Amino acid sequence: MTQEPSSSPSLSSDFLSGVAGVVENHGERPSWDEYFMATAFLIASRSACGRLHVGSVLVSAGEHPNRIIAAGYNGFLPGSPHLSRVREGHEQGTVHAEQNAIADAARRGISVEGATAYITHFPCIQCAKILAAAGIRMIKYYHNYRNDPMVVEILEESGIVLESLLTDGKLT
Repeated sequence: MTQEPSSSPSLSSDFLSGVAGVVENHGERPSWDEYFMATAFLIASRSACGRLHVGSVLVSAGEHPNRIIAAGYNGFLPGSPHLSRVREGHEQGTVHAEQNAIADAARRGISVEGATAYITHFPCIQCAKILAAAGIRMIKYYHNYRNDPMVVEILEESGIVLESLLTDGKLT
């Protein structure tokens, strides 16, 4: 049985056309890094944050590598109203993309041990610590954002590789 196209008010033909256009005109198969980072950006599009849209994708390693095992974007707690709660200049009512990805895996009983995190933006210190504590072995990010040298230090001490995927305007 064929269904009629959705007329959902949340469905944006401009958005889908834009995504489809990028995919259809790309020309060559993306690398794994391009694929997972593009997925992180697509996931970030669900963020309701008015300031910054961040996405995170956790990807398996080991016996079954290159599989998306969890994902998240920055936003409010599930089921809670989207109300801004600012204290000392910082939003308190949202959960970061990396934290949501770890929570997604935990809710579904999936280990993230040894996984790689693809994040649209450089992680904050709290997210770097939770990723390290969860067993993430590599973090790849795209945008520089408030890059805290202490994040680099903590991750290096924990044996976690931190890699920027943007070099001279080109994905590496």
